[in-house]
Amino acid sequence: MALYTVIRSLLTPPGILILLLLGAFVLARGVLARLLIFVTAAIFALMTLPAVAMLLMAPLEPFPALTQASIPGDAQGILVLGSGTDPAPEYGGDTVDDHGLQRTRYAAYLHRLTGLPIYVAGGGPPEEQPPVGALMAQILRSELGVQVAGVEGKSRTSWENAAFAKPMLERDGVRHVLLVSSAWHLPRAVEVVERVGIRVTPAPTGFVHDPDWETDLELSDFLPSARAFLDSSYAIREHLGQVWYQVRYWIQGTPGA
Repeated sequence: MALYTVIRSLLTPPGILILLLLGAFVLARGVLARLLIFVTAAIFALMTLPAVAMLLMAPLEPFPALTQASIPGDAQGILVLGSGTDPAPEYGGDTVDDHGLQRTRYAAYLHRLTGLPIYVAGGGPPEEQPPVGALMAQILRSELGVQVAGVEGKSRTSWENAAFAKPMLERDGVRHVLLVSSAWHLPRAVEVVERVGIRVTPAPTGFVHDPDWETDLELSDFLPSARAFLDSSYAIREHLGQVWYQVRYWIQGTPGA
């Protein structure tokens, strides 16, 4: 079974692509060409390993899952941040992507657990209508049976999520929210929302890394995986996003609408 797992991992993407890159390295002529192929193959191979994806994700997911006992009694609302959209002709148009659906579902769960009102923040390019926030609100109302207290549909980044959601929350006197987003995105989201003056209790969902992953490593954690490559990509993007936001704080200060 272990041999089958290894062969399957190496003969299907991304494993087969790593083998092809190694073949190109052997056949290439010239030091520079071989160096570029080797570096490309090495980075690509590392990003496809689940163990590396976990290593990249671990520092991005510091907040534990909420429990009923850990939800503060003075929270006034649930703010769920949008992600992106995917084509969905079966629904007659676009719908929220996987991350957005995870966040929407968890917001509905927290609403039923606490009775707190839900506020949605998420927009998109002007040519893409309806905005992410409207799509999430539609799912909450029509599919999950949960009413939405407010929808912000202009923001396209976490920075704008915070800036544009603040007036919506202040309108209803909400100063403390359960902030719902993907676990690996929450550190950046928490900081930017707190910087606009909203108190935050992190409400992570869509965890990627296992807290005990270092002691539970298996053979499959060192074999190429398309899912691991995707997780590594998200992690690298989020690490870069955190650096970029620190630069923005230094240049622009508090996010503003």
